[in-house]
Amino acid sequence: MKRWIGIGLLAVAAGFGSARPSVASMLQFDVDPFYKESVLQGKFGDKPVYFFLGPSPSMEKAVVSFIASADKTLDVCVYDLDLPEFAQALLDAHKRGVKVRVIIAEENAAKAYAVADHLKQMEAAGILTLAHNRSGLMHNKFMIADGLRIWTGSYNLTRNCSRFNDNHAIVLESPELAENYTKEWEEVAEKRHGKRFAYPTPHPQVDICGTLVQNYFTPEDDVRGAIVAEMDQATNEIAIMAFSFTDKAMTEAVRAALGRKVRVLIVLDSGMATHPSANTKELEAMGANIRFSPGVLLHHKVIVVDRQTVVLGSANFSGAAFDKNDENVLIVRAPHFAQAMLKEAIRCWRAEPYSITKWRTVLPSGM
Repeated sequence: MKRWIGIGLLAVAAGFGSARPSVASMLQFDVDPFYKESVLQGKFGDKPVYFFLGPSPSMEKAVVSFIASADKTLDVCVYDLDLPEFAQALLDAHKRGVKVRVIIAEENAAKAYAVADHLKQMEAAGILTLAHNRSGLMHNKFMIADGLRIWTGSYNLTRNCSRFNDNHAIVLESPELAENYTKEWEEVAEKRHGKRFAYPTPHPQVDICGTLVQNYFTPEDDVRGAIVAEMDQATNEIAIMAFSFTDKAMTEAVRAALGRKVRVLIVLDSGMATHPSANTKELEAMGANIRFSPGVLLHHKVIVVDRQTVVLGSANFSGAAFDKNDENVLIVRAPHFAQAMLKEAIRCWRAEPYSITKWRTVLPSGM
């Protein structure tokens, strides 16, 4: 029997829940009570998991805290970085003896005026590599601390992604995932772009204390096929949050799901949904429930299947992302995490983004 149930906040002990005003853990920072649901904590078995949602001040605090958590090594591979506090945190880590290696997409580094001096310092220290993928984009957004902790998601290390865009980032603890991402870092650093030159992913499937995590990288892995396979297993509900949705195979997977009487909810970025390449009209015509983001840029790349499985990462749902770009994707089978992610989808569906806070600002008297 198909049903649509309300979602309550999950307790931390049961899986995922909102953070207390102070995150008492490896990631040490205070959380404004107004943004408490932007920081979620949980566990896969006995391994800690952290999940951050934007736009919120917590995103910036979490990045700085993650960088500060590194004791020995820190590898960074990001499409964009333009906040001085992030760049300074990386330089500080280098100065305290951490082996820091940073990759930034060349085209964005050239325009990162706010951190231009920081990037020059990184270059002088020998810790900066500029990536250029001639066939597509180097679109990754991940960090690896101490060969153990992974930061990844849709979130660029930028002012816009922190303060204005709907985004997510997840922190997982797994030496196997760390090895996967380290191999991807090396691949990008060595300019091994494309299927022919890519390294094989060492651990395509990882078991984190009973939680199955599939890890894919584009264009060398069949990310499209993996995502469609998950959608094809849906029996009740598919919820999608997408900055860009143009891939034909995924569109057909939506059609097939609707044919099985699966409920499909799709939240699209309002700007990209009207792009000539978008499949919005086709999705609407086949009966999918669609909403556009309310003014803010919706930058998620997320699918929740039957409240059991979550697809997330840097890859938009497009041919370019799957076939040309350097991207990374996780498929996580964890019901509590899926419920937490679905709650974000409903928040975006109901047009209640975190960024609408300026109306609550107390103005000086007389204004």
